[in-house]
Parts: sequence; structure tokens; C-alpha cells
Amino acid sequence: MIEGRLVALRTLEDGDAEVVHRWMNDPEVFRSMDYEAPATVADVRADIERSRREGQPFTIMVGEEPVGRIGLNQFRRRDRIASLYLYVGEPAFRGHGYARDAVVTLLRYAFERTDLARVELWTLADNARAVELYQSCGFTQDARLPARSFKGGAWVDRVVMSVTREGFDRAVGPAEAAASASSP
Repeated sequence: MIEGRLVALRTLEDGDAEVVHRWMNDPEVFRSMDYEAPATVADVRADIERSRREGQPFTIMVGEEPVGRIGLNQFRRRDRIASLYLYVGEPAFRGHGYARDAVVTLLRYAFERTDLARVELWTLADNARAVELYQSCGFTQDARLPARSFKGGAWVDRVVMSVTREGFDRAVGPAEAAASASSP
């Protein structure tokens, strides 16, 4: 378990499949994560296994309540780079700082425990809330990829962002970063 200020990140478990299935098919999550089709429970179980093989998947916990998913994947060990993904699946927990605390907690873990030099991600350009969240954690825009996702009858750009250890430390400050530093 990796403890943050508001959330804890626990390793994604097989028993999470049902709740992850519900989250993945939530219209807001479905759109923002840019899934191509609704997920079945079998799809989710396969995704959990793939996530474990290819990365470090976590369930975002608020107390005893699972509220979302976050993780690292696409590791490039030589370059010390990985990709981050995130969503808060429980609507009642959106917009209350849990996502930001989850990102800060995972980034602290990524930079201190796995010795990454950079963490990357992409998001849909029209997801202003996500872009603002990532910027508040030190991410900067590396590229804007035009017309990469077809959503609601229109093309949407993707924004590629990344953060270094130094950029993260500058953005969150030592006190907040230290508050999220706990070994798993």
C-alpha cells in the first residue's frame, strides 16, 4: 500500500474486476480514457492480467472504498521513462482532490522508488480538467496530436505531456511531496 494524504494506492486485485468493469463503462470514464468499445467483465480480467505483466496497476482507495484506478506502464528501462494512466470511477469522488493526490502519490513513488527520470501521459485535448490536474503536478505539454480520436461525431486532439523529477518537485513543493512518500 502506498499512502498519500487523501488516498492510498493498493495493488490492483482480481476481486476488483467487477468494480473496474462498472467504472470502465461509465460514460465519462469511457470517453476520457478513449476506449474503443464498451468492456465486458472478461475484457477487464484480461486487462488486469496485461496491466500486471506490463506495468504497475493500482486501485485508488479512500478509506476502505475503491474509487478509481491509476498506474504506470510502457516502461522504457534504459531511458527510465514510464507512462501514467488515471481515472476516478466513482462519480461522487470526482472534483474533490482525490485524483491529484493519487497522481502526486504515484509520482513520488515513481521517482523515489523506481528511479524514473520522466513520466509521460496523453489525454484528450478537450479534457480541460485533466490537463489542469496534470499541470498542477508539474506536467508540461510536449505535443498536441491533431484529430487523433473520433468522439461524438467529431475529431478530438490528444495532448502528450510529461514531467521530470525536478518539474514534479517544483510543482508540488517539498512538504506535499514528502507527505505522499511512503513505501508500498
